[in-house]
Amino acid sequence: MSSSSQGRRRIDYHQRGLIRTSSMEMEQAFIPDELVVEILSRIPVKCLLKFRCVCKSWNSLISDSYFIKKHLHHFTHHNRIILSATTAEFHLNSCYLNSLISSTSSTTISEHLNYPVKNKYRHDGIVGSCDGLVCFAIKGDCVLLWNPSIRVSKKSPPLGNNWRPGCFTSFGLGYDHVKQDYKVVAVFCDPNHFFSESKVKVYSMATNSWRKIQDFPHGVTPYQNSGKFVTGTLNWASNFTLGPTSSWIIVSLDLQKESYREILPPDYEKEETSSTPTLGVLNECLCMSYDHKRTHFVVWVMKDYGVAESWIKLVTVPYLPNPEDFSYSGPYYVSEKGEVLLMFEFDLVLFDPSDRSFKYPRIQNGKGWFDAEVYVETLVSPMKH
Repeated sequence: MSSSSQGRRRIDYHQRGLIRTSSMEMEQAFIPDELVVEILSRIPVKCLLKFRCVCKSWNSLISDSYFIKKHLHHFTHHNRIILSATTAEFHLNSCYLNSLISSTSSTTISEHLNYPVKNKYRHDGIVGSCDGLVCFAIKGDCVLLWNPSIRVSKKSPPLGNNWRPGCFTSFGLGYDHVKQDYKVVAVFCDPNHFFSESKVKVYSMATNSWRKIQDFPHGVTPYQNSGKFVTGTLNWASNFTLGPTSSWIIVSLDLQKESYREILPPDYEKEETSSTPTLGVLNECLCMSYDHKRTHFVVWVMKDYGVAESWIKLVTVPYLPNPEDFSYSGPYYVSEKGEVLLMFEFDLVLFDPSDRSFKYPRIQNGKGWFDAEVYVETLVSPMKH
């Protein structure tokens, strides 16, 4: 979420009635209200949830939309990772990334999350995260927006698409900075149709409704992966078919203008032995990864979004002997030291390119992960927008 509007607009919390002090309190108070706001905006979410009970004015302040934006500005890099277990029942765990990266010699403490949709044997897929909201796809027909830090969620209405065998829906979560609204885009693909239709709908968190927008570009079908949110756009790895030939492209949807364009990929190895690339996000930059000849895993990063010349090869991760049918997934995170967090054979792997070594982080009460997503701890609520 952009913080420019915060800089332009000074908020007098005292005038708005969010901080009230009696005459006795004024005599005992030594900290200006503005300083209280600054201090609280730098406090982690879990503590703030407890601080709401201190007094009514603090409860009002912590629930205020401008304070939530201010707090978000300070915690954009307070990263956690949510992990979906490979167990028969649907289990989610979460832990701090810094602890996971630095505690590779010991077990990282994790928190079991109570998923708000009660269907323990259905594994809902993680679509993505934005400003602390984590999006899950529920049977391809609706989505759940959930902030696990404050334990508040909202389920969207059903899409109502005419589903039949072979159809699939590719979702993406992002933020419209102009309308200040969180949006989920659903690309409904029907490969059974002669022209391989890809109908598109947008869900607005503010209105809690879906509406149809312009179809995906003609002849282009996204792969069954989520759209990745970068710089106000959602980006899909897609297949472009023109007659008997097809090619891999990146399709970008501007969430504010609701217009499409193609993003040029880097000049990478395109041998038949390379896998189809997938997209991700690293340090707020679009990234692309793929297997090459089953010998190594390559990650590229677009440092300046939309500028083809800004693609750089970030890292090449070797495969251990006999990788069998498993491939790396991710990357999910890059540490300040350049260590890359991946997943292989349902376990997290940390690769250090400086000495080309591998570490295997261990998480308390958990082993074997199916899916993962990095998110930040915030006060952003899907119910108050």
